[in-house]
Amino acid sequence: MMYVAKTNLADSAEAASPDTTEKSVSAPVTAYRRSWIILAVAWAVYFIDLFMRYNIPTVMPLLRQEHGWNAATVGWIDSAFLIAYAVSQLPWGYISERWLGARWTVTLGTAMIALASIVFAFHEDSIALAITARAVIGIGAAAVWVPLNPVLARWFAPSLRGTQTGLLAMGGALGTGSGGAVMPFLLTGSTMAFGLTAMQTGFLYSAIPGLIMMLIVPFVIRNRPEAVGLKSLDRVVTAKGAKVEAHDEPKFGHIMRTSKYPYLLAVVYAGYQGCKYFVWTWFASYLVAEYGLKLSSAGLLWAFVAAFPAAICQPLSGLISDKVGRVRALSVSLLVTVALSGCFILFAMLGKAIVPVWAILVTAVVFSVFVNMWVLVWPFTTIMFPTSAGGPIGGFMNTFAALVGSLAPVVSGYFIDATHSYTSVFVAGACCAAIGWYASRSLKEHRVV
Repeated sequence: MMYVAKTNLADSAEAASPDTTEKSVSAPVTAYRRSWIILAVAWAVYFIDLFMRYNIPTVMPLLRQEHGWNAATVGWIDSAFLIAYAVSQLPWGYISERWLGARWTVTLGTAMIALASIVFAFHEDSIALAITARAVIGIGAAAVWVPLNPVLARWFAPSLRGTQTGLLAMGGALGTGSGGAVMPFLLTGSTMAFGLTAMQTGFLYSAIPGLIMMLIVPFVIRNRPEAVGLKSLDRVVTAKGAKVEAHDEPKFGHIMRTSKYPYLLAVVYAGYQGCKYFVWTWFASYLVAEYGLKLSSAGLLWAFVAAFPAAICQPLSGLISDKVGRVRALSVSLLVTVALSGCFILFAMLGKAIVPVWAILVTAVVFSVFVNMWVLVWPFTTIMFPTSAGGPIGGFMNTFAALVGSLAPVVSGYFIDATHSYTSVFVAGACCAAIGWYASRSLKEHRVV
């Protein structure tokens, strides 16, 4: 039975007597009322994070047309975000757990996203400044997901770990879709502000949500339930299934030196992210080039197939993993992702004369469901390891995966320029997913250190 407060002062009552509160219920506490409020704000921040990450792919043709850039140049602008995002994961995870806490880490990261987005809007016509601004946006974006996961692990019991992670990820999925769908309209509108072009004004408007959220986060996010007199809901799950309160846990450095599992997790997560970036980065451009769709139509289709199936499947897949087993759910989703990537390879080889656009889109929707089950990886960071090390380990895992993903726009851009075909892009995505599937079979569903 989930604990729900009976009054508006529920958290205060729990804070006054956390021990007696826990004894007064007939089942273990799985979440506090404040847990859900924190999750809601985290959801909104992650929405903005992914909106800013994916406000480039669907407008790549516009940037190329506006400035005469080739595919590789636009790929570098997109990859600047991804590379900076990748290398910042581990430092932010460490900073959050050791010094700033998630409350101020996420606030700082959101501010960096918003302010650098404004700089990008004013200088998107300069390759050097555009790359620099996108890199700073990537650094700020790295301070969102990784710090939030160990915090939410303390506000939600392990029995809700998959569900909570899936709900948080749903915000990112909707942010992805919104960025892909809205940006073509923002950049081609007639509104112009501060003497900027319509394209620059569109990028400027995209920074407004970040400015708002950086003012909200510090008033809602709390690093630990103990800060308001509540008990942490994080519990250690041993190999025999026993649950005990966390104490005297091994540190991040010791875990990285003595355990193979952080590295296995990194490979598994890279399987999802590498496949996702290789396929989705150029998918809208693929529809325009191969099927003659208008950019605005391709952007809307990209937004739908890349994001909205994920918004449904991520909470559902998290719930399923809580019920049927995390390793089983993870391995099946990766294996299906490999098979669907193979379908894209076949379709690209056959061409539009044989494969109609509806077949591509139906396959893309199903592919989106399974490639976005990457949320199934994240509960392992606080189930296999101490929550206090979950941030840095998650940061390491995300760094490795994001570095793999950051290569996708550039590598695939060179592939496309050289071959004038998208087949090799889909092959690379399938290989990433296959490697991740193989590594996933060695993960455990209990504490390994």
